[in-house]
Amino acid sequence: MKLVKTVVASVATSEEFGWQVAAEVHRRGLHRAKRKGYVCDGQKYNWTLFEMHLVVLGFIGILDFIHLLAYLYAAAQASEGKGSEQAWGRYEKWLRWAWGGQVKELIKDLRQQSERLGEAPEGCAEEDARRVVAEALGYVRNNKERMDYPRYRMLGLPVFSAGVESTIKQVNRRVKGSEKFWLQGGAEAMLQLRAAHLSEDDTAARYWQQPRPEGRAVGEGRLNTAA
Repeated sequence: MKLVKTVVASVATSEEFGWQVAAEVHRRGLHRAKRKGYVCDGQKYNWTLFEMHLVVLGFIGILDFIHLLAYLYAAAQASEGKGSEQAWGRYEKWLRWAWGGQVKELIKDLRQQSERLGEAPEGCAEEDARRVVAEALGYVRNNKERMDYPRYRMLGLPVFSAGVESTIKQVNRRVKGSEKFWLQGGAEAMLQLRAAHLSEDDTAARYWQQPRPEGRAVGEGRLNTAA
């Protein structure tokens, strides 16, 4: 159960952003928690950040189960035929294995399906069944050490990143759009403001208490004098 949410956002590189995340972890005192998890999808830079800053603090890396679910569903549909009963049955079996931490069985069956379909030719379409199944197999292999879901549930740790995904959408609604254009400084300032607004501690209050780096666009009394 979430108690307090704080948000960190920036246009910085992933390497620079990792230091911002680490600073927020220490500011919140999260490194002192007895049980702590780091949940995200399989993007390589997410796990580089984790290994650089959070492993040493005792965080447990957890592959977001929803992202895994999407890969398994697509692979089952591709291997057995979209919409077929066989596809649903294979997906259900894979899902049960994943939820139960039976990663070896999952990898074995995915590999067998990939071998049955054959190697995906270079330049094939994204929806090519051979490519879809091979990508799911690679995804599971690359993240197998982060799929001990029974252990995570026993520890009371989250296995979904839905809260993060919804927060990203709230940030994106403010800074992304066909009618929005930003200079880098402006985009960074807006991200800091949006992150402070979405945080559920005193981040917004502390933000507004900081001295402004620039003066007001319209000086005090200027409009009154013009009138």
